[in-house]
Amino acid sequence: MELIVLTFPPADLKDGVRATLDQLTELGHMRVVDVLVIRADAAGRARSMEIGDVPGLAEGRSCFSGLTSGLITETDVDDVAALVDCGTDALAVLVQLLWVNDLAGLVATTNGSVVALTHVHTVHAVRPSALAVLDRD
Repeated sequence: MELIVLTFPPADLKDGVRATLDQLTELGHMRVVDVLVIRADAAGRARSMEIGDVPGLAEGRSCFSGLTSGLITETDVDDVAALVDCGTDALAVLVQLLWVNDLAGLVATTNGSVVALTHVHTVHAVRPSALAVLDRD
């Protein structure tokens, strides 16, 4: 599983959450397991909210109701809050990468095994122009 952290200005939180969760649930090669909105106050204390507790977000979106499993821990919340600037909301999304299971099964047919997944720990701002270059390749 992977924990993805995205940030939004509070005024754009609802649209950002909807767009993010719509995209992640449509991709098909991952499953959203847990979701929390995290805010850090001026003193750096973290406060988390279930997705259904964000005003105006869950109305008419029954697909959001099953996105809380409790697997994102208080330690995770504190770690996310340390990454987020005061006055910014964070969306923590725990996803299960389904393609890893498919890959492990394929590799097992050749007597191999997946022994590790290595990840870049911090994602810095990606310029849209950089993504356009990648799309052309």
